[in-house]
Amino acid sequence: MPSPESRSELLEPSVTNTSHVTSPSNSPLGASRHSSTPASLPSDPEGIASSSRATVVKFPKVRKTVSSSRNKADLSKQNKHQKSKGKPALVTPLEYAQKLNLDLSKKRKSDYLKGKQILYVGGDMEYAGVQTRGRMDYIIKHGGTLVPSYDPTTVTHIVTDATTRPTLKALGLKSLKEIPDNIPTVTWSWVISGYGRKAKATDDDESLLDFEFLHAAFPQRIDAGRSWQKRGQGKLVQARGQVSASANDLGGDFSRISSFTDDHQTEDHPGLAPKLVVLPPAPLTFVPTGKASSTAHHNNNQSSQIHKPQSNTEDPLAEFYEKARAERDQARGLGQSETDESDQEEEFSKPAQGFTCDRKEPEQRECVNQDIIDKLKELMELHKAKLGEDDRWRVYSYSKCIRALRNYPKKIKSFNEARSINGVGEKTAQKIMEIIETGELRRIGYEKTDDVEAINLFQGIYGVGRQIASMWYNNGCRTLDDVRARKGGIKLSHAQEIGLQFYDDINDRMPRSEAESIFNLIKPIALELDEHLYIDIMGSFRRGKATCGDIDILVTRPTSDGMTHAGLLPELLARLHAAKILTEDLALPDDFSALELCYRGLCKRPEPDAKRRRIDILCVPWENRGAALLYYTGDDIFNRAMRMKANVLGYSLNQRGLYAGVVRDPRNRRVKISAGVIVASETEEEVFKILGVPWQEPHERVRG
Repeated sequence: MPSPESRSELLEPSVTNTSHVTSPSNSPLGASRHSSTPASLPSDPEGIASSSRATVVKFPKVRKTVSSSRNKADLSKQNKHQKSKGKPALVTPLEYAQKLNLDLSKKRKSDYLKGKQILYVGGDMEYAGVQTRGRMDYIIKHGGTLVPSYDPTTVTHIVTDATTRPTLKALGLKSLKEIPDNIPTVTWSWVISGYGRKAKATDDDESLLDFEFLHAAFPQRIDAGRSWQKRGQGKLVQARGQVSASANDLGGDFSRISSFTDDHQTEDHPGLAPKLVVLPPAPLTFVPTGKASSTAHHNNNQSSQIHKPQSNTEDPLAEFYEKARAERDQARGLGQSETDESDQEEEFSKPAQGFTCDRKEPEQRECVNQDIIDKLKELMELHKAKLGEDDRWRVYSYSKCIRALRNYPKKIKSFNEARSINGVGEKTAQKIMEIIETGELRRIGYEKTDDVEAINLFQGIYGVGRQIASMWYNNGCRTLDDVRARKGGIKLSHAQEIGLQFYDDINDRMPRSEAESIFNLIKPIALELDEHLYIDIMGSFRRGKATCGDIDILVTRPTSDGMTHAGLLPELLARLHAAKILTEDLALPDDFSALELCYRGLCKRPEPDAKRRRIDILCVPWENRGAALLYYTGDDIFNRAMRMKANVLGYSLNQRGLYAGVVRDPRNRRVKISAGVIVASETEEEVFKILGVPWQEPHERVRG
């Protein structure tokens, strides 16, 4: 299987003549292509012409008559009719599925999909494309039943090539949670996993196909449908009991599990059921002695004295930064949201270069290939604005290439040198040489189409992502004035209305001094409500950035007197509105009585012509303040690197705390079998110390 880079190279438009390319319908992947040009003909079009001229036979001129002209006209009409007849009519995926179900003449090639009631979602915006029709044909030809529309009482499998939103739209649902647990959502790779297998189904027709969780389309639904847990279930239950007992009996020492062996572990014992093996607990480098001090809120001077780095040249997170950047870029490329990403379970492995990260981030050296990176990054951003599968792979490929170039120590001078860099494919190397030789990249002009510019413009509106921006473009919108005029009958939410009204203000970064002045207005008003409140500013401001995109404020309260901050946020918001600091609400919490809340809105300095600025007010339980402060300070690359190291060491880190004793499914580490026990959350220092990361001040955590 080609790498993402090579796949991206293959997806680039080519100057090769493809007018004779055909796609056989019997390919399970629907991707193999063969030229219909005879092998004996030369590939050069000019060669074909010259060889044709060598064998030309001249015929005597024929006198034109009325009859011959009429015959010629009839023949032209007939050819035109045949051409139009051969072109398939435009149909929706629903109509095409219904048509296939009515066509009883379809020949079956196999029955390995027999008994499967499959709803296929290709992600087509309106009409069924070539791939969608080919895959629907394939399901029918191999014994499956094609379900035209979603019916939970009929469907056994949902096969999707689309992301979450298009899939839900095709199903007519609002959330993946609405799909019953017995119906798995899988990718096309599951369908073809049984293609060509020689084994014969016995009592279980599904034995020809992989387990669904191996091909789950969405991590949230990995447990849906048939599972490996149904094999050897007794052993699994017993192993789970052992894990639970170990975690409870050791009182702080936590069990870890080994990887499952394959279903066919040895030649002597084929088909052994996977089973959990409980290993002795790994020693923790730090064991907290009771609750952290209520005064654990760190002082910058004290922190720097207590947690001096072991070395100025070592950083315990350095090895994770590139992988963190890769995962961030891939997530953005795939259109995935990054909100609350710390709650998402990710599978991390120890990088090949080992732990070499016990140092603070050094000053960023100037990249000698920055001119190349800038052009490739501009091209990558253009592909990000598009929804196609090809474009998503290109984004991944270019992000991988950019990371490689950023770390390359020398100025690239030749094609061979560029091609030798891991992560740079042949066509990307050609682009690099074009940039070196001309200072430009023609491909950027080719990709900078009207739709891309409009979609990027619309995504500057608060609450608008690529899907909505693309829909607006398809409805005829090209400018913000078109959106204001509701061209094409588009509709805006309340938050989007506000985002459109204050578009320029929201997309303009504010000076650090402005963010500080707004925070200094908010803090005394909050302390008037409760003098024991802990309130601090986070985000890029806390990292010492000269400009800020928004203002992030953390609010919590000590509980030593038996009181909490529950119920305080509504009163705080009312007073800030009365003081004309808060101006518009973008998102309000559902339950104001909870301790963990998030408010999003717009604010400004109470003076004429002041700009609206984005503000988030986050309330967290007192015992989680350290983990929340760490997470919401960032930056995102530093956060991802911290979570990676925590995962490798057997922990789990999110905005609520650092957890030990987390037991994960060895077949998919995104799935937790046991949530574990929290071991650090009250201070940032606790988390740093347990993970073996020297203390770093917020301004030293910049990795992006």
